Amino acid sequence: MRRGLFGSALGATLLLSAVPLLWALTSSLRPDDEIFRYTTRLSWKTLLPIGGTFRNFREILFEDRFARFFGNSLFVAGTTIVLGLLVNSLAAFGFARFTFRGQKLLFGLVLVTFMVPFEVIVLPLYLVVRSMGWLDTYRALIIPAVPDAFSIFLIRQFMAKLPKDMFDAGRVDGATWWDLYWRIALPNVKPALITASLLLFLRQWDAFFWPLVATSSLELTVIQVALTKYMTEFITYWGRLLAGSMLATIPIVVLFFMLQKYYVQSVASTGIKG
Repeated sequence: MRRGLFGSALGATLLLSAVPLLWALTSSLRPDDEIFRYTTRLSWKTLLPIGGTFRNFREILFEDRFARFFGNSLFVAGTTIVLGLLVNSLAAFGFARFTFRGQKLLFGLVLVTFMVPFEVIVLPLYLVVRSMGWLDTYRALIIPAVPDAFSIFLIRQFMAKLPKDMFDAGRVDGATWWDLYWRIALPNVKPALITASLLLFLRQWDAFFWPLVATSSLELTVIQVALTKYMTEFITYWGRLLAGSMLATIPIVVLFFMLQKYYVQSVASTGIKG
């Protein structure tokens, strides 16, 4: 009986989550004047487009330069992943395999930064970026997002669980600390690296406030900022907005389904290890 109740609750939750997404998908295939026509009285027409058209997708891709904005977000997120994995995994390796004075205090400060809301640091971050001449450049979008406290914590927890004998054997064979990091530590913490990559991608892909503040040129517009162009003071272009939103969800859905087993494994394996 409990299993049946659990299944029913899970099914209801799935349905409630899927219906808005399905409505958004079908509405992106409708003309603007038909999007809300079938919402006041629910019927099969609410979730199935009548005379569907790809006009909204054609307009945003070929008339609104949406493909450029999509590419900007991919470039920013991809570059952040590459640099972020290198920087954060090196920091994690240092915390996991080295012992030095103030180590716990420094690691605690790293974790504290994870709990500070971004809105608290946005003004000093803006001033720093402006003083370095990075405003309205890709560097302003990428560099501040590279160091990530949660990625350091996640990778460090995995590295701290690796047997010390592996590193001792490497040292006996003449391996340098870089060899131990690159050839022993990294290959054995793959789930943590993949999870950190996924989280870094999601954070950059969903970023809106900082790209809005740090950039002003159309050439550097990212996808989340581009979507707001369809909402003006007097009118909202619902068809284009929903079509753009559907395109924006594709990388997230694809990555999650490809990497979900590593994400689950990483979360299940991460524990507090002093």
